[in-house]
Amino acid sequence: MDYGSRRLDGKSIVVVGAGSMGLTGWSNGKACAAVYAREGAFVTCVDYHLDRAEEAAHVITAEGGRAIALRADAANQADMQSVVTKALSETGRIDVMHNNVGVGRSKGLPDEVPLEDWNFEMTQNITSAYMGTRVVAPTMRQQGGGVIINTSSLFALRFIKRATTAYSVSKAGVEALTRSCAAFYGRDNIRVNCIRIGFSETPAALRYLDTSTTEEERQAQLDKTRTKVPLRGEHGTAFDVAHAAAFLASDLAGHITGVILNVDGGLECAAI
Repeated sequence: MDYGSRRLDGKSIVVVGAGSMGLTGWSNGKACAAVYAREGAFVTCVDYHLDRAEEAAHVITAEGGRAIALRADAANQADMQSVVTKALSETGRIDVMHNNVGVGRSKGLPDEVPLEDWNFEMTQNITSAYMGTRVVAPTMRQQGGGVIINTSSLFALRFIKRATTAYSVSKAGVEALTRSCAAFYGRDNIRVNCIRIGFSETPAALRYLDTSTTEEERQAQLDKTRTKVPLRGEHGTAFDVAHAAAFLASDLAGHITGVILNVDGGLECAAI
Protein backbone atom coordinates (compact mmCIF):
# COMPACT_ATOMS: atom_id res chain seq x y z
CA MET A 1 0.00 0.00 0.00
CA ASP A 2 1.36 3.40 -0.99
CA TYR A 3 0.91 5.72 1.97
CA GLY A 4 1.69 8.77 -0.15
CA SER A 5 2.98 11.96 1.39
CA ARG A 6 1.44 11.24 4.81
CA ARG A 7 0.21 14.81 5.09
CA LEU A 8 -1.81 13.89 8.18
CA ASP A 9 0.87 12.18 10.25
CA GLY A 10 0.10 12.40 13.95
CA LYS A 11 -3.40 13.80 13.50
CA SER A 12 -6.50 12.43 15.17
CA ILE A 13 -9.57 12.46 12.93
CA VAL A 14 -13.19 11.58 13.69
CA VAL A 15 -15.35 10.57 10.72
CA VAL A 16 -19.05 10.52 11.54
CA GLY A 17 -20.88 8.49 8.92
CA ALA A 18 -17.85 6.32 8.15
CA GLY A 19 -19.77 3.21 7.17
CA SER A 20 -21.01 1.93 3.84
CA MET A 21 -24.44 0.51 3.10
CA GLY A 22 -24.31 -3.25 2.86
CA LEU A 23 -20.73 -3.12 4.21
CA THR A 24 -19.16 -3.74 0.80
CA GLY A 25 -18.28 -0.97 -1.62
CA TRP A 26 -16.96 2.49 -0.94
CA SER A 27 -19.14 5.19 0.54
CA ASN A 28 -17.82 8.72 0.74
CA GLY A 29 -17.30 8.36 4.49
CA LYS A 30 -15.51 5.03 4.27
CA ALA A 31 -13.21 6.33 1.53
CA CYS A 32 -12.44 9.47 3.56
CA ALA A 33 -11.61 7.37 6.61
CA ALA A 34 -9.29 5.16 4.56
CA VAL A 35 -7.48 8.06 2.89
CA TYR A 36 -7.05 9.88 6.19
CA ALA A 37 -5.39 6.76 7.59
CA ARG A 38 -3.23 6.30 4.51
CA GLU A 39 -2.03 9.86 5.05
CA GLY A 40 -0.97 8.94 8.59
CA ALA A 41 -3.92 9.86 10.80
CA PHE A 42 -5.50 7.90 13.62
CA VAL A 43 -9.15 7.57 12.60
CA THR A 44 -12.18 7.18 14.82
CA CYS A 45 -14.81 5.60 12.56
CA VAL A 46 -18.33 6.43 13.74
CA ASP A 47 -21.61 5.17 12.34
CA TYR A 48 -25.17 4.56 13.53
CA HIS A 49 -24.63 0.95 12.48
CA LEU A 50 -21.69 -0.43 14.44
CA ASP A 51 -20.96 -3.19 11.91
CA ARG A 52 -20.45 -0.55 9.21
CA ALA A 53 -18.06 1.43 11.43
CA GLU A 54 -16.19 -1.78 12.25
CA GLU A 55 -15.83 -2.63 8.56
CA ALA A 56 -14.34 0.81 7.85
CA ALA A 57 -11.92 0.43 10.76
CA HIS A 58 -11.03 -3.10 9.62
CA VAL A 59 -10.11 -1.84 6.15
CA ILE A 60 -7.76 0.67 7.77
CA THR A 61 -6.09 -1.71 10.20
CA ALA A 62 -5.73 -4.39 7.49
CA GLU A 63 -3.63 -1.86 5.56
CA GLY A 64 -1.47 -1.18 8.60
CA GLY A 65 -3.27 1.99 9.68
CA ARG A 66 -4.73 2.89 13.05
CA ALA A 67 -8.46 3.13 13.73
CA ILE A 68 -11.24 2.34 16.14
CA ALA A 69 -14.97 1.89 15.53
CA LEU A 70 -17.78 3.46 17.54
CA ARG A 71 -21.55 3.41 17.28
CA ALA A 72 -23.37 6.73 17.70
CA ASP A 73 -26.49 8.59 16.67
CA ALA A 74 -24.92 11.65 15.05
CA ALA A 75 -27.77 13.92 16.19
CA ASN A 76 -27.72 12.74 19.81
CA GLN A 77 -25.63 14.91 22.14
CA ALA A 78 -24.87 12.17 24.67
CA ASP A 79 -23.74 9.79 21.94
CA MET A 80 -21.57 12.39 20.27
CA GLN A 81 -20.06 13.58 23.53
CA SER A 82 -19.13 9.96 24.19
CA VAL A 83 -17.40 9.84 20.79
CA VAL A 84 -15.31 12.89 21.70
CA THR A 85 -14.42 11.41 25.07
CA LYS A 86 -13.35 8.09 23.54
CA ALA A 87 -11.32 9.74 20.78
CA LEU A 88 -9.54 11.91 23.33
CA SER A 89 -8.78 8.86 25.48
CA GLU A 90 -7.06 7.27 22.47
CA THR A 91 -5.00 10.19 21.19
CA GLY A 92 -5.32 13.12 23.61
CA ARG A 93 -6.66 15.47 20.93
CA ILE A 94 -9.04 15.76 17.98
CA ASP A 95 -7.56 17.56 15.00
CA VAL A 96 -10.41 17.02 12.54
CA MET A 97 -14.13 16.40 12.90
CA HIS A 98 -15.68 15.24 9.62
CA ASN A 99 -19.49 15.47 9.72
CA ASN A 100 -20.44 13.17 6.86
CA VAL A 101 -24.00 12.03 7.62
CA GLY A 102 -26.46 12.56 4.79
CA VAL A 103 -29.87 11.03 4.19
CA GLY A 104 -32.49 11.77 1.55
CA ARG A 105 -35.66 9.73 1.68
CA SER A 106 -38.49 12.04 0.61
CA LYS A 107 -39.61 13.46 -2.71
CA GLY A 108 -41.86 16.41 -3.31
CA LEU A 109 -42.74 19.92 -2.26
CA PRO A 110 -43.73 20.97 1.29
CA ASP A 111 -47.40 20.07 0.77
CA GLU A 112 -46.33 16.62 -0.43
CA VAL A 113 -43.66 15.74 2.14
CA PRO A 114 -44.97 14.34 5.45
CA LEU A 115 -43.80 16.29 8.49
CA GLU A 116 -42.20 13.12 9.85
CA ASP A 117 -39.99 12.82 6.75
CA TRP A 118 -39.15 16.52 6.81
CA ASN A 119 -38.06 16.36 10.45
CA PHE A 120 -36.10 13.17 9.83
CA GLU A 121 -34.02 14.70 7.04
CA MET A 122 -33.40 17.91 8.98
CA THR A 123 -32.23 15.87 11.94
CA GLN A 124 -30.00 13.57 9.95
CA ASN A 125 -28.47 16.18 7.68
CA ILE A 126 -28.21 19.48 9.52
CA THR A 127 -28.66 18.62 13.20
CA SER A 128 -25.92 16.01 12.87
CA ALA A 129 -23.49 18.63 11.51
CA TYR A 130 -24.52 21.03 14.26
CA MET A 131 -24.03 18.35 16.91
CA GLY A 132 -20.62 17.25 15.66
CA THR A 133 -19.52 20.87 15.71
CA ARG A 134 -21.10 21.54 19.09
CA VAL A 135 -19.36 18.71 20.92
CA VAL A 136 -15.90 19.12 19.38
CA ALA A 137 -15.53 22.92 19.39
CA PRO A 138 -14.63 23.23 23.11
CA THR A 139 -11.88 20.63 22.70
CA MET A 140 -10.47 22.31 19.62
CA ARG A 141 -10.59 25.71 21.30
CA GLN A 142 -8.72 24.36 24.32
CA GLN A 143 -6.03 22.63 22.26
CA GLY A 144 -5.43 25.70 20.10
CA GLY A 145 -7.29 24.86 16.93
CA GLY A 146 -8.67 22.22 14.63
CA VAL A 147 -10.59 21.52 11.45
CA ILE A 148 -14.27 20.81 10.88
CA ILE A 149 -15.36 19.39 7.53
CA ASN A 150 -19.02 19.18 6.59
CA THR A 151 -20.64 17.39 3.67
CA SER A 152 -23.20 18.95 1.35
CA SER A 153 -24.69 18.13 -2.02
CA LEU A 154 -25.20 19.85 -5.33
CA PHE A 155 -28.90 19.50 -4.51
CA ALA A 156 -28.39 22.43 -2.15
CA LEU A 157 -28.56 24.72 -5.17
CA ARG A 158 -29.37 22.70 -8.29
CA PHE A 159 -32.41 20.56 -8.93
CA ILE A 160 -33.47 17.59 -11.00
CA LYS A 161 -36.85 16.85 -12.54
CA ARG A 162 -38.40 15.75 -9.26
CA ALA A 163 -38.47 17.94 -6.16
CA THR A 164 -36.32 16.91 -3.21
CA THR A 165 -37.20 19.91 -1.08
CA ALA A 166 -36.36 18.53 2.36
CA TYR A 167 -32.97 17.23 1.31
CA SER A 168 -32.11 20.39 -0.62
CA VAL A 169 -33.09 22.67 2.26
CA SER A 170 -31.17 20.61 4.80
CA LYS A 171 -28.00 20.59 2.73
CA ALA A 172 -28.28 24.32 2.04
CA GLY A 173 -28.48 24.68 5.81
CA VAL A 174 -25.25 22.71 6.22
CA GLU A 175 -23.54 25.17 3.89
CA ALA A 176 -24.89 28.15 5.86
CA LEU A 177 -23.75 26.49 9.09
CA THR A 178 -20.29 26.06 7.58
CA ARG A 179 -19.91 29.71 6.64
CA SER A 180 -21.33 31.00 9.91
CA CYS A 181 -18.99 28.83 11.97
CA ALA A 182 -16.00 29.73 9.81
CA ALA A 183 -16.64 33.42 10.37
CA PHE A 184 -16.60 33.14 14.16
CA TYR A 185 -14.49 30.08 15.01
CA GLY A 186 -11.55 31.55 13.10
CA ARG A 187 -10.51 33.50 16.17
CA ASP A 188 -9.96 30.13 17.86
CA ASN A 189 -7.88 28.81 14.95
CA ILE A 190 -10.69 26.44 13.96
CA ARG A 191 -11.13 26.11 10.21
CA VAL A 192 -14.58 25.08 8.92
CA ASN A 193 -15.14 23.97 5.33
CA CYS A 194 -17.66 21.95 3.38
CA ILE A 195 -17.46 19.54 0.45
CA ARG A 196 -20.35 19.84 -2.01
CA ILE A 197 -20.69 16.54 -3.86
CA GLY A 198 -22.21 16.26 -7.32
CA PHE A 199 -22.88 12.62 -8.15
CA SER A 200 -20.54 10.10 -6.60
CA GLU A 201 -21.20 6.50 -7.59
CA THR A 202 -21.50 5.12 -4.08
CA PRO A 203 -23.77 2.34 -2.75
CA ALA A 204 -26.11 4.96 -1.24
CA ALA A 205 -26.42 6.90 -4.51
CA LEU A 206 -26.87 3.84 -6.70
CA ARG A 207 -29.78 2.56 -4.63
CA TYR A 208 -31.92 5.35 -6.10
CA LEU A 209 -31.74 3.78 -9.53
CA ASP A 210 -34.90 1.99 -10.64
CA THR A 211 -34.39 -1.46 -9.15
CA SER A 212 -37.27 -2.91 -11.15
CA THR A 213 -35.19 -2.66 -14.32
CA THR A 214 -32.46 -4.94 -15.64
CA GLU A 215 -28.77 -4.34 -15.04
CA GLU A 216 -28.42 -3.21 -18.65
CA GLU A 217 -31.22 -0.69 -18.20
CA ARG A 218 -29.67 0.61 -14.97
CA GLN A 219 -26.37 1.12 -16.74
CA ALA A 220 -28.24 3.06 -19.41
CA GLN A 221 -29.68 5.29 -16.66
CA LEU A 222 -26.17 5.94 -15.35
CA ASP A 223 -24.76 6.59 -18.81
CA LYS A 224 -27.46 9.18 -19.43
CA THR A 225 -26.61 11.09 -16.24
CA ARG A 226 -22.86 10.78 -16.88
CA THR A 227 -23.17 12.66 -20.16
CA LYS A 228 -24.37 15.71 -18.20
CA VAL A 229 -21.04 16.02 -16.36
CA PRO A 230 -18.74 18.51 -18.15
CA LEU A 231 -15.53 16.84 -16.99
CA ARG A 232 -14.98 13.82 -19.25
CA GLY A 233 -18.66 12.83 -18.99
CA GLU A 234 -17.88 10.91 -15.81
CA HIS A 235 -19.40 10.72 -12.37
CA GLY A 236 -17.07 11.11 -9.44
CA THR A 237 -16.00 8.37 -7.06
CA ALA A 238 -15.87 8.25 -3.29
CA PHE A 239 -12.11 8.72 -3.54
CA ASP A 240 -12.48 11.99 -5.42
CA VAL A 241 -14.33 13.21 -2.33
CA ALA A 242 -11.79 11.63 0.01
CA HIS A 243 -8.75 13.28 -1.57
CA ALA A 244 -10.46 16.68 -1.41
CA ALA A 245 -11.23 16.05 2.26
CA ALA A 246 -7.64 15.05 3.00
CA PHE A 247 -6.41 18.31 1.52
CA LEU A 248 -8.86 20.37 3.60
CA ALA A 249 -7.84 18.41 6.71
CA SER A 250 -4.14 19.00 6.12
CA ASP A 251 -1.93 21.93 7.04
CA LEU A 252 -1.62 22.67 3.31
CA ALA A 253 -5.09 24.20 3.61
CA GLY A 254 -4.04 26.21 6.64
CA HIS A 255 -5.50 29.52 5.39
CA ILE A 256 -8.66 28.07 3.88
CA THR A 257 -11.91 28.39 5.80
CA GLY A 258 -15.53 29.08 4.95
CA VAL A 259 -15.15 27.35 1.58
CA ILE A 260 -17.83 25.23 -0.09
CA LEU A 261 -15.66 23.04 -2.29
CA ASN A 262 -17.36 21.48 -5.30
CA VAL A 263 -16.37 17.92 -6.14
CA ASP A 264 -18.77 17.56 -9.02
CA GLY A 265 -16.91 17.45 -12.33
CA GLY A 266 -18.28 20.90 -13.17
CA LEU A 267 -21.96 20.04 -12.76
CA GLU A 268 -22.71 23.27 -10.92
CA CYS A 269 -21.64 25.33 -13.89
CA ALA A 270 -23.01 22.98 -16.55
CA ALA A 271 -25.36 24.37 -19.17
CA ILE A 272 -29.03 23.91 -18.36
